[in-house]
Amino acid sequence: MTSARVPLESIRALPAPEERDIPLGLHLGSLMGEMRNMLGVTQLSYLYADDEDLYREIVDTLCGLCYECAKLALETGVSFDYGHFWEDICFKNGPLVIPAVFDELIGPWYKKITDLARAHGIGIISLDCDGLIDRLLPTWLHNGVNTMFPIEVGTWNASIAPWRAQYGRQLRGVGGMNKTVFSRDRAAVEQEVERLRRLIDLGGYIPCPDHRIAPDARFELVQYYCELMQKL
Repeated sequence: MTSARVPLESIRALPAPEERDIPLGLHLGSLMGEMRNMLGVTQLSYLYADDEDLYREIVDTLCGLCYECAKLALETGVSFDYGHFWEDICFKNGPLVIPAVFDELIGPWYKKITDLARAHGIGIISLDCDGLIDRLLPTWLHNGVNTMFPIEVGTWNASIAPWRAQYGRQLRGVGGMNKTVFSRDRAAVEQEVERLRRLIDLGGYIPCPDHRIAPDARFELVQYYCELMQKL
């Protein structure tokens, strides 16, 4: 890669901490999600069996680019409040990748990038992955990713509560709100807010509805949810 493709001047122009009133995050890349996008789930799965050397070469090339881009951004001296990965490599029944392969090949790259981020003062490192992510959580947590998003409720009822019970306060989260209550009534909204209140009390958790509000949502219930949440 060439550093000319990284907008370093734009990064240097970002406001200093005392000049901003919102957190400033650094995108740390996609270590497997973009590979999935390029190859597709089926071809990604076949490639590991058909040509493991090529599979590893693609992983190391893409992950290496993510590392170098993050390094260049951090070396500008700009102070970032958090780092963020994007993956989307799970669906409603679990990972779209082999967990053991993911841990072996991708885990060390997460560690390398998160170590770099922490060396520049970034303590919160989040990751966006839809679906049932439980089998990949150990790889992320053990390699420096400590905040999960969006914790989709979905048909599998994901929640930060069992993860917190298993992994402790090292795991943080954003999301995990059951937005289907917006199509029901005030009682359903109140029940959901009470459920979320107990999760908020655990600390290190910010609830929010993931992705888009469904078309069958009633706007007055969305408003009511916001009013109740503001009181927490």
